[in-house]
Amino acid sequence: MGIREWVEGRWKELDEEGRELMMVGCWAIWEARNRVVFEDTRVEVGAIVKRVWDVVGEMEGARLEGLEQEKGDDRKGAVAQQKGWRVPEEGWVKLNVDAGVKEGVGVVCRDAVGSVCWGLAIQRREVWDPRIAEAVAVLDGMEEAARMGHDRIVVEGDCLEVMEALKQRKSGRSSFVLVIDDILNICSLFTSVRWSHVSRINNGVAHALAHVLPVSVGRSVWNRCLPDVVSRLLEL
Repeated sequence: MGIREWVEGRWKELDEEGRELMMVGCWAIWEARNRVVFEDTRVEVGAIVKRVWDVVGEMEGARLEGLEQEKGDDRKGAVAQQKGWRVPEEGWVKLNVDAGVKEGVGVVCRDAVGSVCWGLAIQRREVWDPRIAEAVAVLDGMEEAARMGHDRIVVEGDCLEVMEALKQRKSGRSSFVLVIDDILNICSLFTSVRWSHVSRINNGVAHALAHVLPVSVGRSVWNRCLPDVVSRLLEL
């Protein structure tokens, strides 16, 4: 029996949940294979399994949030979409970061009462691996936070691999790890830095900034406000 026949046979035996798990598993194995081939990185089987369950758990959380959003009108949906976002502690600000298509970056900074301190959107010509793009978004946000004079920051994003690499202070020689090194080095500009992973649906404001603005190559910063096209997502 060939691999194609085996896969087709197993696929027919699985329910919807099993098929989802199988697809994510195949994707995780392929991702691990690429890291071994292109980054000369050893990947443990346990890490692949953890990656699968993390992704499946995030997908399930996003589905549940989506069901909540569908129950109301557009305004209520915007509220439901952001209901998982939490304000930082007093004296801290939270940066929500995201990387979009064609290397767009979106960052929104909010304080302990949920008010917008500033927003950032960048569009570049470069094309990067998605992990690198997400890591660069973190770096862009932290550089802007340093320019704005913040000293205690929570950096929150929906790319689990970036957040785990930062928490573990990942080392290596790949392009991805070099950006992680740059991020860790810039931490010296702050009194305290924390990393937080969040589901994509609760990273909606940064996601909108990354995917909608700016429309051309360049950099835009908004102080104490955000563009109308994304400001409705701020309702909690």
